[in-house]
Amino acid sequence: MANSENKIYVDWIDKVKVLQKAVVKNKDGKILALKRTGDPRRPWPNCWDLPGGRVEESDIQQWKAKSGKGDGNDILINALRREIKEETNLEVENIRAVHIASDFSEKKGFFIVVIGYDCSAINENQLQLSGEHSEFRWVSKNEFLKLEIGDAGRLLEPILEKI
Repeated sequence: MANSENKIYVDWIDKVKVLQKAVVKNKDGKILALKRTGDPRRPWPNCWDLPGGRVEESDIQQWKAKSGKGDGNDILINALRREIKEETNLEVENIRAVHIASDFSEKKGFFIVVIGYDCSAINENQLQLSGEHSEFRWVSKNEFLKLEIGDAGRLLEPILEKI
């Protein structure tokens, strides 16, 4: 049996960042591609991305009075729905996780969890961009991969491979 000094525990990590991205499909099976604005203060200006973002404190506060059992009130699902709604005004359904990855940022001192989802737009005709994006396109997976993707494919390509 291993000595307890040799065990690794994650409870020593003070900060965890959960990042979620969604492959949102329309009724024709096309994928929603969002072009980031040219704001140099934001990551990957003028590059193409999938909808999504971070789980925020407000997501956790809202959840505290509700569920957390993997149902419709789950923190992660609600955070993803919120991000998609904020960025595109879209409602989504048939949400399923397709990719999970993690990393640790020595520089920033936090653990990063990345979750990729596949889902369907309910109201694609009501798409309206927030100030975070300047353009959108409904594209095939191959067309998306030909766009200038902000993270050089490290995050987005593994998600797209699973759909």
